[in-house]
Amino acid sequence: MFERNLTRREAELIQDAMAFIKEKHRESEQHDYSHILAVVNYAIQIAQAIPEEIDPFVLICGALFHDIGWIGTVTGFMHGLRGATVTDEYFAATWVSEEVRRRIKRVVIRHTITSHLPPETVEEKIVWDADGLEGLGLMGMLRGIIGGRGSIEDIVTARIRYGNKHFDRLYFEESRSIGNKLQKETSMVIQRFEQALETRKEQIAELELPYVEREPI
Repeated sequence: MFERNLTRREAELIQDAMAFIKEKHRESEQHDYSHILAVVNYAIQIAQAIPEEIDPFVLICGALFHDIGWIGTVTGFMHGLRGATVTDEYFAATWVSEEVRRRIKRVVIRHTITSHLPPETVEEKIVWDADGLEGLGLMGMLRGIIGGRGSIEDIVTARIRYGNKHFDRLYFEESRSIGNKLQKETSMVIQRFEQALETRKEQIAELELPYVEREPI
């Protein structure tokens, strides 16, 4: 649960930050602005359902900036650490205290396994879960296919493994409840993908080239 309501000043800064994030993620494919908003919404949903007290400003700002480290880079390698620098520079130009900036940066750093620093605070764990949930469901599957490389079979298989891995790493029961619904949403789609891939394999195996002269017996 949220420990308090946002102050007017916090709400105004969040609105400004949303405009900044929207512009920065404007041309991003896998990590576009809709992904950011989905993570924010999941984070709020989880926070409202659990008994732990959560700072709403730290949580929302951390969720908004969690993928800013992807901007301007191709691979997003160590994007949590990279994003923390941008986050700190942004909030350092505002009235936000150093301590609150530190807490927001920690959320950005620890939302991804690539930072090699697991989440510790409740806000960090919530954004970790929220980002993982965004990789599940139909939108998560579509997002992975759009950005995937290799054969369709490899991409779909990788997305299934990705979803299962993230589901197993969720921290909160509310997150798992949401994740179960998303997994059910995609199960029929995955089955159709697998059936289509199997049919394609059979068709390729049975392929006969036309108009090939037969060798004389």
